[in-house]
Amino acid sequence: MVNPQDLKVVGRDHSRVDGEAKVTGRAIYAADIELPGIIYGKILRSPLAHARLVNIDARKAERVPGVFTVLTREDIGRFKHFGSAYKDQSIVAVEKVRYAGDPVAAVAAENEAIAEEALSLIKAQYEEIPAVTTIEEALEPGCPLVHELKPAEGNLYAHQYQVPERFKETNICYHYEYTKGNSDEAFKQADFIFEDTYTFPQVQHCSMEPHVTVANVEGDRITVWAATQDPFTLREHLAGIFSLPQSKVRVIVPFVGGAFGGKLSVKMEPITVALSWKARRPVKLVQSVEESFKTITRHPARIRLKSGVTRDGRLIGRECEIYLNTGAYADAGPRVAQKAAYRSIGPYRIPHLKILAYAVYTNTVPAGAFRGFGSVQVTWANESHTDIVAKKLGMDPLDFRLKNLLKKGEPYTPGDTPVDCSLREGLLRVAKTLAWGQKNNKRNTGKGLSCCIKDAGGSYKIASAAIKLAADGSILLLTGTVEIGQGAFTALSQVVAEELDVPIEQITVAQLDTDVTPYDVATSASRSTTVMGLCVQRAAWDVKKQLLRAASRAFNENVARLSMAKGKVYNSKSQALSYEEIVIRNFGSKWGEMVGFGSYQDKKDKRAALGALTVFWEVSWGGAEVEVDPETGAVKLLKYVSATDVGKAINPLNCTAQDEGAVVFGIGHTLFEEMSYSDGHLINPNLVDYHVPKFSDLPGQLHTDLVENRNGPGPYGSKGMGEGGILAIAPAITNAVADAIGVRMFSLPLTPERVWQGMKIHAGR
Repeated sequence: MVNPQDLKVVGRDHSRVDGEAKVTGRAIYAADIELPGIIYGKILRSPLAHARLVNIDARKAERVPGVFTVLTREDIGRFKHFGSAYKDQSIVAVEKVRYAGDPVAAVAAENEAIAEEALSLIKAQYEEIPAVTTIEEALEPGCPLVHELKPAEGNLYAHQYQVPERFKETNICYHYEYTKGNSDEAFKQADFIFEDTYTFPQVQHCSMEPHVTVANVEGDRITVWAATQDPFTLREHLAGIFSLPQSKVRVIVPFVGGAFGGKLSVKMEPITVALSWKARRPVKLVQSVEESFKTITRHPARIRLKSGVTRDGRLIGRECEIYLNTGAYADAGPRVAQKAAYRSIGPYRIPHLKILAYAVYTNTVPAGAFRGFGSVQVTWANESHTDIVAKKLGMDPLDFRLKNLLKKGEPYTPGDTPVDCSLREGLLRVAKTLAWGQKNNKRNTGKGLSCCIKDAGGSYKIASAAIKLAADGSILLLTGTVEIGQGAFTALSQVVAEELDVPIEQITVAQLDTDVTPYDVATSASRSTTVMGLCVQRAAWDVKKQLLRAASRAFNENVARLSMAKGKVYNSKSQALSYEEIVIRNFGSKWGEMVGFGSYQDKKDKRAALGALTVFWEVSWGGAEVEVDPETGAVKLLKYVSATDVGKAINPLNCTAQDEGAVVFGIGHTLFEEMSYSDGHLINPNLVDYHVPKFSDLPGQLHTDLVENRNGPGPYGSKGMGEGGILAIAPAITNAVADAIGVRMFSLPLTPERVWQGMKIHAGR
């Protein structure tokens, strides 16, 4: 094991190992895959938000020259329903459509133009049903049900989900509750009680690469090239849908152009496979940006917070009620609701808690995993509420937070991993950089803080990795982690290079292929550097043991007297053999290779609220300074300070880039991103009408602070940090706006119109 004081590769900036291929255009993405005889798929989507599918006639479409097949409900009777948490979705609509955009049919043709022509000739007859498109509409007594029959339960990351019996005649698809102590008694003892409700918008992932799949069905064998974050889970879903053993399903992952949770589990891959199955040809289905907008989103939310505090500013009780709009299909909604509830506790010491969370079906685009899922919504509410409480008590928001923060080593909840960092340290670092307490002399400017914590995934984690050392000394890393732009391949290569003491250029990361790559449950929840990093490190240790044993035989010397440095093994006489020489001597030829294996598996624990201990806590702090235009309500971000607990930065440059990316994401949903509906139709499903951050939207000053205390369980004390930075932005900016103009906003995004209206209402009081 490498001494942390002697690190040579880890902890240093290194260019991306996949960078050259991407910037030169040599990188192959799923849309670049070409196979002999390939044809092209297109999806016909419902124009209505909620309707019975009375009839569908595809005969004219089938007769279009160049069309190979048309897929309708008549073709899918033998295939099973699918979904992340519930099996509530069919390949194409069968009895009814549940949102405007729901797949109704699909075509595969010589080219996309012919496929589009054929789609226009498919005649679908609908009988419209009243739609429920908001949480409020979906909860009205007697309202239309999105799913009349409740779906079969599913298993998502080793958690079993099902619709609670008492909600079977409603649109509530999942309910989670967490209690600690007695909140009713706490409120009786409290000197003050504060209660507010917050709303969070529906937003889209906006990956540079939309959803893409290439499928080739040959007999009973399915091969898929997919832009996916969890190929092994996708393999499991496809095997279930098409009633095949997993060994008959192969998922290959080319380069992926961003994901952020939107490419988890199963999306449009079943349609592509079904088209290939029926056409007996390989099929490529490339979605447009608009189609991806109609495939998956982040959950809109309504959150009610009620807090009881003492006169001297101690939090003693809290109730939190969370409603998440999961759209027409559950996807990961039950998991997100569970996480939102657990993460709503926040970084504070609150002895009495009652938290209720609901995922609600509506006739809108399905919502699922999205960077920091559940946490982003509840943190925005929690940290906004914290400022309100502090100011109503006449306390400085910084002082109020410091008074109530959990300390390192304290339990977040009974039975889970204790808090593993100093929340106070990071908050004070941000406050100092922001010059907290120093008022800007310019009018309508203000500052805001936030402090955020989330469990690291908190799902049951199983992962493995392998390292092959060839006879020429080159190294191949096989990892189930998907490179989705987060820099995982570089960080993991650095771990291998550090442990084997070789240049990083000597390491190649193999293409992910479920037929040959060791298993990994998913690339999500900021887990790769920690969990897969441990697997890779252990695989490197395995290779080292094999090298030392082989060198011991070659030198005829005890392993304990050997040492390794710069790609060689040295004996006690300082004689050296290169790795290449050791492998050749071991096998007596250049035909062998040494293979190291490393794995990781969580231990389930019934004492933990979520059934398994969090591997680490992902913690971030934010500080914002803003200026608000009193004439227009426009919010200008003057300065933003982001601090993130990384344990140990494997690649500081990449960690900084990750944190900066998180800030940009947060700016989007805080200031302008929102999917808008009219009569059940999404009216801005494109990058013209939907506003993502531009360079002009970035803060004038952006400070990123990596907090490194080697307090993580990953290699060299590292922790994941991809999601942490996004949590702090919305509340920090909203708190700064309140400080600037005295107006508290309870709904995101903070568009100029919404802020202007808030100022007018405030002025009229």
